[in-house]
Amino acid sequence: SAAGMPEPIKKANRTLKKHRAEIINSFIFPYSNGPVEGTNNKIKAIKKTAYGFRNFDNFRLRILLAVKNSFLSLN
Repeated sequence: SAAGMPEPIKKANRTLKKHRAEIINSFIFPYSNGPVEGTNNKIKAIKKTAYGFRNFDNFRLRILLAVKNSFLSLN
């Protein structure tokens, strides 16, 4: 019975039940926020080293050169 289960197991079970629909959808639909997370990670890495850039335009150009995604533009 659930009464004898350790609390971490109970919590994991509650989490799975709460997000059941989303978990099932993750197997049905091919969508992922992985590419966006990767882009954010690259931008954060550039930001850490951006202290030497003279202005925001140079910082922006560095990001645009490093992240070649269709939703970013050099214009």
